[in-house]
Amino acid sequence: MKKLTVVFVGLLATALAFSSGFQVNENNAQGAAMGNAYVASVDNASAMFYNPGALAFVKGIDVNFGASVYYPTSSWTSLDGTISTDQKTKINWLPAVYVSYQLSDRVVVGISEFTQYGLETDWPTEWPGSQLSDRTKIRTFNVAPTIAFQLTDNFSLGFQLNWVGSDVLIQKTINFIDQTAWVDMSGDGDGWGASAGFLWKLNNKVNVGGFWRSAVNIKYDGKVDFDNVPRPFLPVLYDGGIKSEVKLPQTWGLDVSYQLADRWMVEVGFMNTEWSDYGVLKVTRKDTGGILSSVPKNWENVTMYKMGLKYDYSEKLTLRAGYIYDEAGNPDTTLDPSLPDSNRNDFSVGFDWKYKTFTLSGFAMYVRFNDRTTTTQMDNFNGSYSTDALVVGATLDYRF
Repeated sequence: MKKLTVVFVGLLATALAFSSGFQVNENNAQGAAMGNAYVASVDNASAMFYNPGALAFVKGIDVNFGASVYYPTSSWTSLDGTISTDQKTKINWLPAVYVSYQLSDRVVVGISEFTQYGLETDWPTEWPGSQLSDRTKIRTFNVAPTIAFQLTDNFSLGFQLNWVGSDVLIQKTINFIDQTAWVDMSGDGDGWGASAGFLWKLNNKVNVGGFWRSAVNIKYDGKVDFDNVPRPFLPVLYDGGIKSEVKLPQTWGLDVSYQLADRWMVEVGFMNTEWSDYGVLKVTRKDTGGILSSVPKNWENVTMYKMGLKYDYSEKLTLRAGYIYDEAGNPDTTLDPSLPDSNRNDFSVGFDWKYKTFTLSGFAMYVRFNDRTTTTQMDNFNGSYSTDALVVGATLDYRF
């Protein structure tokens, strides 16, 4: 029975880990169309996500809102190739809203709502990996008041508070000799962090922009419900409250944009995500306060490399394209179906259409995850994962 308790709690820890593992950066159609290489050239209220310092150059009142839709597909194949399972089709919709107001010639304030971690994995019920994950649904959302100062004609700084809320739903199974138990887990939590950024316009061709976003500790308060547990195991696998804590990692990055010609602009940059702080995840029961499990994660710091291109076709129409190479931080030992992550290549295109004080933007991105095989997974669930995703979105920007 003790062994079974450790196994179950380990599964819970794996599921909660997903909330800190799937990073979302497509929070504005213009930025996403350029492969998120937008830190040094962002010129609207979505600077509150990409670079709070750039907000200082956004004039008047700017209202920017939109959404991105994620359509991922993933499959798992056993090492001997005899068993293969496709993940269920799930469409994930993530909105973002930014509103900024110019207080004076050199001070701009704003408030925003966006999502940086999220999405959902949903595998068939009682598939071979169901004890690790049947369904994992996680959502985080930021509410971020921001203030930015234009210190000189070509240099600005911005500062931001981040309230981060999160909720999670996990469903999985426990297989006994003669029956299967179902487990539902849910919870929510929140935490506080901060962000900062700068924009330096070196001349009429070159901009340099950078940002920093602090780590955020999310404290989850939730419950676990069991169904069809054999009677001898009820004293251990009983319904009740649970709690855990996940640390969303610190991120920081730097971009440089260059105006190639009157109509062409290119931007390159990188973003570092410090997953090395994500070493161990503990889960406790609320009724006793005892530690149920301490699961090693041992993630590594990763870097995203990105490049974007913008072409002003006319006064009304702008075309954009981008590329991203994004590293995965989870080692083979902790790779599992709740987050079948791997190094990936992203390709994006998009457009802006301007009409008076409105700008409508759209984008499409194809995400190709490198196929990944693990033979050393700590729960001995080894195999190969193949994953890709289509992301589309639109943004409407209105200035007055």
